[in-house]
Parts: sequence; C-alpha cells; structure tokens
Amino acid sequence: MAPEGAIPAEQFVREQFVRELQEYRGRRNQVACALAVMIDGDNAGVGQRRATLDDACREAGIEPRQNGESVAVFVPTWNIETWIAYLNGGNVDEGRRNYPRLARERECRAQVNNLVGMRRQHDLRPPAPRGRLVLAEFKLWRNPQARREVIGQILDYAKELASWGYEDLQREISKTLRKPGNVLYDLVRAGGAEIDEAEFADDVARCLRRGEFLLLIVGDGIREDTARIVDFVQRHAGLCFNLALVEAAIYRGGDGGLLVQPRVLAKTVLLRRTIIESAAPEPERGADAPLSDEERENLRFWTSVMRGFVFSDVTVEPPAPAGEPSLFVRVRNSGYGDRGLWFGVRARRRQRDLDCYLTRRNDLALASRVYEELAADGSIAGLRAELGDSLELWSDGNNPRLGFRRAFDPACLSPGGDPGAYADAVVWVRETLDRLASSLHPRLQRLLADAP
Repeated sequence: MAPEGAIPAEQFVREQFVRELQEYRGRRNQVACALAVMIDGDNAGVGQRRATLDDACREAGIEPRQNGESVAVFVPTWNIETWIAYLNGGNVDEGRRNYPRLARERECRAQVNNLVGMRRQHDLRPPAPRGRLVLAEFKLWRNPQARREVIGQILDYAKELASWGYEDLQREISKTLRKPGNVLYDLVRAGGAEIDEAEFADDVARCLRRGEFLLLIVGDGIREDTARIVDFVQRHAGLCFNLALVEAAIYRGGDGGLLVQPRVLAKTVLLRRTIIESAAPEPERGADAPLSDEERENLRFWTSVMRGFVFSDVTVEPPAPAGEPSLFVRVRNSGYGDRGLWFGVRARRRQRDLDCYLTRRNDLALASRVYEELAADGSIAGLRAELGDSLELWSDGNNPRLGFRRAFDPACLSPGGDPGAYADAVVWVRETLDRLASSLHPRLQRLLADAP
C-alpha cells in the first residue's frame, strides 16, 4: 500500500513492483504463491500503465512479467463514481472522469443493494472457473476401518492427481465419458461459464501442478476427532488443498427411495492450509525491504547463468533467476507438484564450492524408489561412463545428492571480483546443469512411468 504523502502513489507502485517481482520469482519454485498489483490508470490508461511497469523491470535489469507467471496487474480507470453510474442503470465509459459524485458516502447504499440484487439474479456475469478441482470420497462412517483409512485415501488421490498435466486429465475424462475433444472445457461451457479455452487449460494445469484441490470427505455421520484429523493433514504438507468434512444424513422414504441431506453449514470443518517448501529455507524480511548485497550478487550471477539458456532436453523448464543461493529445476510427474524429484544448483559461499545435483524428497515413496534405482551401484558405473568420472554420490544432512561439485571463489560474485573466475563459474553451471538434467530427465521419466 502506497504511504500517503511520501512519494506519488504511481511511483511507489512502480518501484515496489520490481522488488516484489524478484521476491515472487525467488519463491515460486518452493512455495505456491502469486503476485497481485493494483495501480490506478488515471489519464494514462491500461496499456501505458503496464508498459510503465515493464520499463521499470528493464531499467532494474530483470525480465518484465512473463506469460505463465502468476502475476496479475489490475489497472482500474478513474473513480468509484463509474461503478455508481453503472449501478444506477446507465452505460458507462471508463475513459470518462466526470461522473457525478455523491455528497456523502452513505448515499451509496441504494447502489450497493442494486449490486446485491443483480448478483442474486445473475445479471452480472459470474466469476469464470479458475481450474480448481474438487475430489470427493464417500464413506459410511459407522465402519471404523473407513474412518481410519478415508483421509489417507483421499490424500493419496490428491498426490497422484498433482502429478498429472491438463492433457492427462483431459484424456482420462474423454475415456470415461467416451467423448472426443476437450470434454472438460465443453462441460464447463455447457454450465454457462464464459472463459477462453487456452486460459482455462492454463488455470487447470496450474492448479494440478500446485495441488490446489478442494477435498470433500462425505459420510453419514462425522464422529472423527477434528484435532486428530488436523494433525494428520498437517503431516502431509505437500499440496495446497482445502479439506472439508461433510455430514450427509440419509433417510428412507415410504416408496423405498433414499433422501440424502448434506449438513454442510452445521457440520462442515474446513481446514485451510498454507504450504511452504522446507527444502530451500529463505531468509525472512519485510515485504518492503530491498535485496541485500549478497542477494543482489546472487541474482546477478543466476541471471548471467540463465540468460538465453535452454536445456538440450526441451521438455525441462529452465528456472527463473532469484536472489537465493540456489536454483531448482522440477522433474515432471515426480509427485508433490513435480517437486518429488528435482535438480538443484548451489553457489555455497561458506563451503567455497559450486554443486549441481539430483535429489528427492524423503517422504515420497515413489520419488525415493526412483532415485534409489537410478543411483544404485549397478547404474552409477554406466552413468559415469556417460557423464564423466567426476559424477559422485554424497549426502547433505538427510538429503542424498547425485551430481558434480567443484571449488570456486565466492569473491568473484562481487562487482569488483575476478571477471575471469566469474565467467568460468557461469560456464561451468550452464554446461553441468544441462548435461546432468538433459541426460537424467528422460531416464527419470521412464522409471516414473514404469513404477508400480
């Protein structure tokens, strides 16, 4: 929020946007996050405001907002009086700034009531679906075994679904319904939603990747201790889901039919979760704090590494530069939002080394099994023959590593450092990361596909 009177609000948003965009890019591979920016259009208009933010990024030496990034820029034009005129029944032009103002704020009550009524009558277009999926598991809660297993089952379903892409989901829906085409999108459109097909597919793919699901457990009588359920769910900190418990009372009618009454309002327990990836801890700092000198050096180095970088295996997505000492490359279909397995590269100042490696989460059976099979004694000799004798196995705490390490002088990262050593480090990271990821990623995909 722009502070009053310090600097013009437009200037504040423009300068803060660069910092927040860098912060978002540094966190997005470790935590599900998004960046929302609001800046008044005033007399500049939407296009010019967005161009201004792009120019601010270029001046700071970073890439402007990219397609596929969860960064939303809102540019409201002119004043709330535009909305008042609309709710009074008139046609409005957002380029006009002289709609009549109300004498007192409370006089907008009638227009607010109009807005409520329009929503109830669906006179306003309802929000477009954002691709969030609902998974439901139905159980008879009188069965003790069901009470013990149902939560684990639905979490397993969610973890499996999080390894899918949009094409996988679409394929299974088409097979089940025996209909060709983009059936999921067709169903949503048939329900009255107005949304672009490509945008809808991107939204669904993003929710799948992050594990953003609503999980419903529906039973005929919820008796489970809520505290125990919360504790169990918090131990599965891999997906960004909401969990709702719905009690459904079942009555038998005189004609033999069944009446199911969901007791949502009275009995539903909604467990909201915020997921933070612990594999790459980040320093805490206020939202307004600038990057430290070390973070600026890291950002400069990773930007040099990633500039124009493309993996030889084009199915591997290059990471975005960040101010952290590490970069992470996801492995598709490895679970946990494609973060069950990942490639990492680190510039470790204290240890004075660079390392480039493959590792895995310790709490995912599939990722652990695939990693152990790849790094088994019988396989490592063949990998060294292909990738080089310097390929090694080591452990960092409880986390196994398969990759390469080399010494380096962190002083070269500073602006006055040795440019030759800096360039050598950049070349080593680019070549080593590509060689490791592009060689192992196809193997990992085969092992993941063949895993039981």
